[in-house]
Amino acid sequence: MKIKELIKTLDSKKVPANLGNAEVEGIAYDSRRIKENFVFIALKGASFDGHQFINDAIARGAKILIVSKKSAVLPSDVCEITVDDTRKALHKLAAEFYGHPSKRLKLLGITGTNGKTTTSYLIKQILEYTGSKCGLIGTISYQVGERTIGSVNTTPESLDLQKLFSDMLEEDCRWAVMEVSSHGIAHGRISEVHFDAGIFTNIASHEHLDYHKKFKNYLRAKLEFFSRYLKESEKDKKTGIVNSDDAYAGYFIKTLRKNSINCITYGRKNADVRLVDYSIQRDGNYLTADIRGKKTDFHTRIRGLGNVYNTLAGISFALSQDIKPETLKEPMALINSVPGRFESVDEGQDFDVIVDYAHTHHALSNLLKSVKELRPRRIILVFGCGGDRDKSKRPLMGSAAVKMADIVFITSDNPRSEDPEDIIKDIERGVPFYLNKKYVSIPDRKRAIKEAVSMAGENDCVVIAGKGHETFQIMKNTVIPFDDREEAKKAIRALKNGI
Repeated sequence: MKIKELIKTLDSKKVPANLGNAEVEGIAYDSRRIKENFVFIALKGASFDGHQFINDAIARGAKILIVSKKSAVLPSDVCEITVDDTRKALHKLAAEFYGHPSKRLKLLGITGTNGKTTTSYLIKQILEYTGSKCGLIGTISYQVGERTIGSVNTTPESLDLQKLFSDMLEEDCRWAVMEVSSHGIAHGRISEVHFDAGIFTNIASHEHLDYHKKFKNYLRAKLEFFSRYLKESEKDKKTGIVNSDDAYAGYFIKTLRKNSINCITYGRKNADVRLVDYSIQRDGNYLTADIRGKKTDFHTRIRGLGNVYNTLAGISFALSQDIKPETLKEPMALINSVPGRFESVDEGQDFDVIVDYAHTHHALSNLLKSVKELRPRRIILVFGCGGDRDKSKRPLMGSAAVKMADIVFITSDNPRSEDPEDIIKDIERGVPFYLNKKYVSIPDRKRAIKEAVSMAGENDCVVIAGKGHETFQIMKNTVIPFDDREEAKKAIRALKNGI
C-alpha cells in the first residue's frame, strides 16, 4: 500500500510528493518493531510516551511518523504528520492497512466481568463442529488456525487486533470469537471493528475500579460495546445476547432495543433460552433449557454454576445463527475443560482439587456454591487478591471465603508493587470476628497450597482460586514462573510419598 493511500484515512492529511508513492511495508507503535519503510505511530500511555522513541524508530527505518507534537529536527527523507489523537489515528490506519478484515469475517464479541473465556471456548467448539473454522482472541491465548499465540491483553491493541483478523482470513477462518474487555472498550481498541453479534454475561460492582474509579464508568464501558460498536457495525442482522438474570440486564436490553438490534435473552425466567433445571455432578453439568418453547437436555464436562450460564449463552448464540438445539448436544459434551476454569487436578488422590480464575467476590461465591453442590466433606480454600488493583473487593472476598468454605488459607496472588502482608490485612477486614478460627494467613502461595493439600482427606475438596490459567506470579518488578495446577500436583505427590 502506498503512503498517500494509507494517509487518506486521516482527514485528508498530505505527504510530500517525493514520499507519497512510497510503499508502506508495515505499521508499528513500538519502535523496536520498526523495519525499513514502516510507519511509526507515537502513542502516549500511562507509563510511556512513544514520542520519546522517535529517533530509535527513524534509525530502524521509519519514513512516516504519526505524532501529536512536532519534533525539533528531522532527517529530510522523513515525514512527520501531526494529529490530535495518535491512538485514534492508529485505529484508522490499522484497519485500512489490513483491508478492514472484520468486514469479511463473521465476528462475535463477548463482554462481562465473568464467563467470557469459557463462553468463547464453548462457542468456538459449536462453530467448528457445525463446519465453520473459527479464530479465538481472549484472556488465555489467541488462536489462529492451528497456531496458538500467548495472550498479552484480553483485547489486543487495534493494530494487533486487525492483524489477527487478517491472519484468520488467510487461514480460511469464517468466524472469529473474541473477548471484549472494559479496558479494550475504553481505549477504543475495537474501533473500526465490525461485529455480527455481542454477548453480555454479567457485571460485578467491585471489579476494575482501580482503572474506572466508579462502577458507573465500568457499566458505561460495557454498555458502549452495544450502544456504539455493535450499533455502528456495518454488518446485517446484528444480534445482542443478554443474561437476563443479571441485576443490570435491563440496561443492556434497553440499549439493544433502542438501537433496533435484535435481542436474545437467557436466564431462569421470561427468557428466550430459559433454564428449566440443572445439576452439578462430578462428571459435569446437566441442564434442561426451554428454547422458545422447546425443552432440550444438555450435558457438559465442564462443571460449576458459572458454566451453566456460559452454556446458556452458547445455546443463545446458536439460536441467533439458526443452529438447531439437537445439533448442539455433541459439541457441548466434547469440550473437556477450559484452562484454569473449574479445572480439576487429578493425581489419583481420594479428594478433589479444583483450580479456578475466580478473582472477584461474585465469582468466588459462585465457585464455592458450585463446589457445595458436589457435596464434599469439607471445602478447603486457598485464595488471595492481586496487588495494585481495586482494594474494595478484598474484604468482600474475605467475607465470602470464610462464610462458604470450611477452612481458608489466605495467601498472595500477584502482589505486584504491594506488600503481600498489607493485601492480606485488607482481606482479613472482611472476616467476621466469630469466624476468625476458620482461616490462617500464609503469604507464600506455594506453601499455602501445600498446607491445604496436606490437610485434605477422603471426599474433601481443595479449591485454589484467583490465578487459574496463569503460569507466573508478579512480585515487585519480577515475574516468576508459578502455576497453581503444577504446585497442586507437586503437593499431592509429596503427600503420597510422605514428604
